[in-house]
Amino acid sequence: MHYVTKQTSSEIALNHFRSCLTEYEQEEIIDYTEVWFLGQDSEKVEGIPGGGHNCGYDDDHGSYFKVLHDHIAYRFEVLEVIGKGSFGQVVKCLDHKTNELVAIKIIRNKKRFHHQALVELKILDALRRNDKENAYNVIHMKDYFYFRNHLCISFELLGLNLYELIKKNNFQGFSMALIRRFTYAILKCLQLLHREKIIHCDLKPENILLFQKGQGTIKVIDFGSSCYEHQRVYTYIQSRFYRSPEVILGHPYGMAIDMWSLGCILAELYSGYPLFPGENEGEQLACIMEVRNVYCTFSR
Repeated sequence: MHYVTKQTSSEIALNHFRSCLTEYEQEEIIDYTEVWFLGQDSEKVEGIPGGGHNCGYDDDHGSYFKVLHDHIAYRFEVLEVIGKGSFGQVVKCLDHKTNELVAIKIIRNKKRFHHQALVELKILDALRRNDKENAYNVIHMKDYFYFRNHLCISFELLGLNLYELIKKNNFQGFSMALIRRFTYAILKCLQLLHREKIIHCDLKPENILLFQKGQGTIKVIDFGSSCYEHQRVYTYIQSRFYRSPEVILGHPYGMAIDMWSLGCILAELYSGYPLFPGENEGEQLACIMEVRNVYCTFSR
């Protein structure tokens, strides 16, 4: 079997590799001026033009059926799923154009998730433009595109997240020296967000990843819930263990909620366990009040 080994045109790909493509792909590929990868060895979904569930490529919830070693946009090879959420999924891919590994966020094919992803794109673009020297420890978007009615955003590929690191350390907590390094790096991110009037809205260990080029270097990811301070949209934000009191109580919130989350994260990095492990919002508030009462009693 022959393979695409360098850039080719859709016409050449059709002429030489038609047998490797589904009927749907034989029509779809014509819209691509560059073809880098076809996913010849994958068990492709047989798309049906005009068929239900996005021509057979989506499940009932609008999430894309990923197929290992198939292509995305005739360029990226799907290697593994590295993240899932209400927004959709994140897959690790090999970019056959640049020969580098990337992470691609595939947004669910639903109107409300697409709308929020457009806000995320605006924020990611602003962060990229204002962090040209890569000095503020935020994830950098590489590009975005549409594929089979899904908005896709490509990112640099990072390493373990801090929760995975805590788990790998048997929930023992880290040294003060390492915690200081993490704290400084996260504060640099928050410095940029504060300057741009952006609220992250979901700061937690899972959204802070090790940067592979340096030990102890991190980057903050997942701006899918983020907003500008003057354009707050949602009231149900932040993961529960890191949710600030004003958000729990439904009060107006601002950039300070990210600092609350940071405080919760630092305590967890030190002890190995969440500071406020509530099982629901009521219990979450009770955990906060209990710690606050201990502090007030001690301070007297």
